[in-house]
Amino acid sequence: MLKNRIWDRRPRLYYGWVIVAVVALGNFSRSAETFPVLGVFLKPMTEEFGWSRSTFSGAMTIGTLLGGFVAVGVGPLIDRFGPRWTVAVGLFVVGGTLVLLAGITSLWQFYALEIVGRMVTMGIVGLAVQVIIPKWFIAKRGRAVAISGLGGRLGNTITPLYVQALVSMGSWRVATSVAGLVIWVTSVLPSVLFLRRRPEDMGLAPDGIEKPTNVGSNGEPESTHLGQSERGEISLSLREVARLYSFYLLITAFAVSSFVATGLNLHMIPYFTDQGLGPGVAALVVAVWSASGAVGSLFFGFMAERYNIRLVMSVSFLFQASGFALLLIVNSTFLGLIWGGYQGIVHGGMFTLQLVIFADYYGRHSLGSIRGAIQPIQLGANAMGPLAAALAYDATGSYFSIFAVFVLLSVFSGLCIFLAKPPKYHPLRSL
Repeated sequence: MLKNRIWDRRPRLYYGWVIVAVVALGNFSRSAETFPVLGVFLKPMTEEFGWSRSTFSGAMTIGTLLGGFVAVGVGPLIDRFGPRWTVAVGLFVVGGTLVLLAGITSLWQFYALEIVGRMVTMGIVGLAVQVIIPKWFIAKRGRAVAISGLGGRLGNTITPLYVQALVSMGSWRVATSVAGLVIWVTSVLPSVLFLRRRPEDMGLAPDGIEKPTNVGSNGEPESTHLGQSERGEISLSLREVARLYSFYLLITAFAVSSFVATGLNLHMIPYFTDQGLGPGVAALVVAVWSASGAVGSLFFGFMAERYNIRLVMSVSFLFQASGFALLLIVNSTFLGLIWGGYQGIVHGGMFTLQLVIFADYYGRHSLGSIRGAIQPIQLGANAMGPLAAALAYDATGSYFSIFAVFVLLSVFSGLCIFLAKPPKYHPLRSL
């Protein structure tokens, strides 16, 4: 007997795209506590208080390290309860630390506020926004992650510009308080109202695309997801993933990548001003770097859906290495803008690919636990990068040597990704 066919009635707009929009807003606002923006504050704050660059970077180092350990406990909670209150409360706290930063008068106050701000940004909010989108998409995961990342690219474009303008016209204290208020206004309420854990909780399928449901002789629906069949979703627990060599190769690659990326991000503006570019021009280069990252994010997001993500990532690390080599000779506005456009595309694409590959390799359901478990390592490297660059500068009076090391480390990360094949019997294994 032929089975009856039932078609689900779903709204035209898949709710996952609402999630994408809210995450984009969160990424935009939390850019105020990321290194390109903190780099704007580095010179005016160290000059006012007489701190070294290593002293300034130390607060971010401690906060980022603590964030990694906090993430271990936060990841499973996101898997179980969802990201709504985690993100909303986290963003409220981050905004508050920036507002209070405007009133500091001593080093211990700076350390107390910046440690809390970085810890929450990287260990709580940062982890949550990494795992939300992959839980809502499978076939369209690459583009969804890329679009949500546009908020961060826009934030890293606009925020350094208006922060630098406020510093130039008034003071860094005005700039920090405004940046904190922007977080409160743009992101806290949308996170409370619209964030949800996963599509199944709302009776939806990933990607918003579902085949007609067949009803068998027992009256129970039998459904399959188009996205699942096309992308070949699997679901591995953290314990299962911990047995795979690919997991450790990915951890190594991303830890080294975090060390390199953050080592550059905090020191970009100081580096360019040391090279003879004015503060406004340096901020413009960072804006071009971030804006072009939007192009890279979208481009590599679609590439991840169409081609072998492992090979795409391997090549992107080689592009990153060449970008660091180009950085060593930047000494004019023209070269700075060229570098910003090129490296921004590469950096934006790599950020997207890192968020996609774990979900593609190991599945959606334990993604928070998996990403949370590796956060201490990745954020440890994240914390060490800026400090290493600061120590290298304080010791030699130049960033040349540490940036040359970053070239070699980028090549090493690309090799690790190339060797990190998907789990055995994974549908992507043959690609």
